[in-house]
Amino acid sequence: MLSEITKVLFMGEVYMFISKDQQTKIKQLNQILGMKHRNTPFDFNKKEDWIEAVEMITAEYVDFCEYWGRLSDLNSNLDESLECFYPASWMEISQEGRVKDTKINNVIKSVNKAEDALRVLMDRAAEKCRKIWILVFESQQNAVIKEFLGEEITCSIEDLEEILEEEIFEMATEIKYTGNVENSTREFAKNLKQKIVLKRLEQ
Repeated sequence: MLSEITKVLFMGEVYMFISKDQQTKIKQLNQILGMKHRNTPFDFNKKEDWIEAVEMITAEYVDFCEYWGRLSDLNSNLDESLECFYPASWMEISQEGRVKDTKINNVIKSVNKAEDALRVLMDRAAEKCRKIWILVFESQQNAVIKEFLGEEITCSIEDLEEILEEEIFEMATEIKYTGNVENSTREFAKNLKQKIVLKRLEQ
């Protein structure tokens, strides 16, 4: 069952399959910059690979939440500035959906497009994040659970799916963002543990 779930989770992703061309490029990057980017698929028979997979997938989601939030704030601030400094143009946006000033119109469209595009990446990362955490609990990877949550805590898959469906964005955005992969995952896991404990208390 585990192999089938991992195929569903990682099919088409660099985590499950890395082409020879991708391997070559990653090796070149590592050699040039002295880095250690992974160039082989994860082996889910190894605890270390589980931990790395959870860290990479969770931190990816936290990153994209942060970036989308910044763009969303930028978009909101831009709207306020246009209302303040270009009131006539701001009214045109409200009434016609665009402004006659081409430069302002291009800025609005570009920021909107960037926000929407990043939202797509954020949503895709959220789905991967949900799946990897569900897979950890579903396949009873107790060593991995203890690594991130501090103890071998249990949670029904139904409750976990509900938590991750309804509160995943909150768990990712309530942490102090540092851009560090390990820190992002640890803070996310801390929030997840709190949600699990609260869910138990409600029952």
